[in-house]
Amino acid sequence: MKQDAVDFLIIGAGASGAVLTWSLSQYNFNVLCLEQGNWMRFDEYPSTKPDWERYRFSKFSADPNIRKRPEDYPINSKDSPITPLNFNAVGGSTIKYMARFPRFHPSDFRVKTLDGVADDWPVDYATLEPYYHLTESITGVSGLAGNPAYPLGPEDKLPPVPLDKIRGFNP
Repeated sequence: MKQDAVDFLIIGAGASGAVLTWSLSQYNFNVLCLEQGNWMRFDEYPSTKPDWERYRFSKFSADPNIRKRPEDYPINSKDSPITPLNFNAVGGSTIKYMARFPRFHPSDFRVKTLDGVADDWPVDYATLEPYYHLTESITGVSGLAGNPAYPLGPEDKLPPVPLDKIRGFNP
């Protein structure tokens, strides 16, 4: 059996890994994306459970030390000021954050200037806006154009998800 050469190996098919994999493949690179974990079935998501609030802090916890799924691994964050949040499955962080794609606000790039804390970013919102647009169009982000909570939203987003009962949950 002939094995194809791989130009790039991407570890993790979450939001960042998926976009990078797509981008490299557009230039005809042979890209292999590896994920630690399986595909998630729709009925495994917390939002499909009547006890979703409890469920999201057990098997679906962001902390692999709590989940204890076969693909999880322990993280020793004893000497760290933060605890890493991750999810080991195809989609990774996209699954953990339930496919929410928020944008930073223009003011988030200027925290030193505006708030006197940390440092201003070396780029501004306008520089990243085309990449937000590209990522949203690739991944199929839905929402309202002109939503003041997410500035300069593209006009071609998918329509907003209707406000209704949670899909898959019919009491």
